[in-house]
Amino acid sequence: MTEGAEATEPCAEHVPNRKECQILSAARTQFLEQGFADTSMDAIARAAGVSKATLYAYFPSKEALFRNLIEIECGEKCAAVPTPDFDLGAEQALRELCGYFVARFLTKEWSAFFQAVSSERWRYPELCHLYFNSGKKNVLDFVAASLDEAKARGLLDFDDANMAAEQLLHLTVSDLPMRVALGLELRSEAEYERVMESGLAVFLKAYGTASSV
Repeated sequence: MTEGAEATEPCAEHVPNRKECQILSAARTQFLEQGFADTSMDAIARAAGVSKATLYAYFPSKEALFRNLIEIECGEKCAAVPTPDFDLGAEQALRELCGYFVARFLTKEWSAFFQAVSSERWRYPELCHLYFNSGKKNVLDFVAASLDEAKARGLLDFDDANMAAEQLLHLTVSDLPMRVALGLELRSEAEYERVMESGLAVFLKAYGTASSV
């Protein structure tokens, strides 16, 4: 190191302590049951079994608490996305990847937080922006990187991985996110599987190679 240069240490990832986890868990339950607007910090403190002073020591506002939960939720969901196994061929690998997203949106527990955020889109649009940037963008980046791997293996051929990732998800997940966000009735699991298979076929017809299957 040259004289006068400052040493920089990488920022350690924050690990919530027991009381903070207690607050986050209680807040998540309250937000899912009551919605963001109708949940008070008083109710969160009571549910967590802590004083308001303790609650505010960890989170200075309800928005800060919800923001923290969004980041945790998105991080956990992105970490859970399975890595496609392209040794199986592009068709099977992408079928398993897209099937994961369809199955998750059909699961009430997985989609509940998504609904909680989207219901606040008019009053707190910045929270929706955070959810989009922390969640969907990370998923798109992951899918795009996976498609780039498939391209490097000669399984797919496209010009723009991000555009291809958007198209793949729209073709296979279809209207599921919109229906979940608006609380509309979902189609059957069999119907969404049929839609996914049809969308995957269209995607592979556009970008697949002779080695795709």
